[in-house]
Amino acid sequence: MRPNEAKLPVPPAEADQGNEGLRAILGGTEIPTAYRIGYILNFYREPSFRRIEAEFGLTRPEIVILLALHFREGITAAEFCEFSGHLKAGVSRAAIALEKKNLIRRVTDQADSRRQRLFLTDAGRELYSRYVPGLKAREAAMLACLSSTEREQLDRLLDKLAAHVPDWGSASEL
Repeated sequence: MRPNEAKLPVPPAEADQGNEGLRAILGGTEIPTAYRIGYILNFYREPSFRRIEAEFGLTRPEIVILLALHFREGITAAEFCEFSGHLKAGVSRAAIALEKKNLIRRVTDQADSRRQRLFLTDAGRELYSRYVPGLKAREAAMLACLSSTEREQLDRLLDKLAAHVPDWGSASEL
């Protein structure tokens, strides 16, 4: 049994609370903001990606590459890795698999023959259009507790945090 799987004694007051007692972890860790962001993301992403994996046969890296290419075609795998933080080996395997599935095409960069630019195929666009409504519905469900003013405020704060990633986000600094 791994340490995080060990059963810890639950104080009697929390035993009656079930998950409510466990939710106290969200603000009780030494990294409460990051922990809450991860908690929310996990409950959005995990069920969504498991469904897409089961229904459409895509791996997680394949899903996110298609999401990125829908927004900006012609990026390289290295550019995607730099932006997303995904590991190069996993992205490279995913790009090869997506090409084999005829969902993307890789085109040699005219300026640098070592690089390949990634583009959606019609089949890739069609598959994306089949799974993205579920992602949008799940996002709407996640945000349903917020007023429109709160959603706008959250968007501004997330934009600010995202813009700040280059200042702290380098994995080499860990």
